[in-house]
Amino acid sequence: MKEVLQHNFASEKPTSLFTTFIVDDETNAKIIEEIRKSGDKQDYKTNVKALMTDWVMTDKPGFDVLEKKILELSAFLSEKYYNRKTKVRISDMWGMIYKKGEYARVHDHWPALWSGVYYIKAPKGGGEITFPQLKQKITPKDNMVVIFDGHTRHGVTENLSDEERIAVSFNVKEDI
Repeated sequence: MKEVLQHNFASEKPTSLFTTFIVDDETNAKIIEEIRKSGDKQDYKTNVKALMTDWVMTDKPGFDVLEKKILELSAFLSEKYYNRKTKVRISDMWGMIYKKGEYARVHDHWPALWSGVYYIKAPKGGGEITFPQLKQKITPKDNMVVIFDGHTRHGVTENLSDEERIAVSFNVKEDI
């Protein structure tokens, strides 16, 4: 292949970002314990420039409960906003702890149907999730879920707080 040209066009179909809250202190405590127990497994070699667990944590306490809630949310969004009943599965779910100065480079999660992040602890100044192509950003709050199409490019600004930001990211795929 000699050359591949990209042609971008304005589209009538909007790209949506969805937010909701999951408040479950017991599950959050279990997830935080598992993230700390896991430690950094990625050695800052991914887009996440922070402590990051293994890619698949769904078999760990707390993550298993969150997985069910994310699957329920994903199926709801697929049906309500895209008029499509889908059987979905979590393909990846990992934990992260961002200390002061840490961030995530802009990237996407294609070919995931849905991607997102659940913010267990989001201190003031802890960084925003940005969507450069959409010219949007969201300032996370404790217990907030942000979910979006897997092909949506996003990044995380630097944590300027002295407090840790603790989050779980996930990818959802259609189970065919």
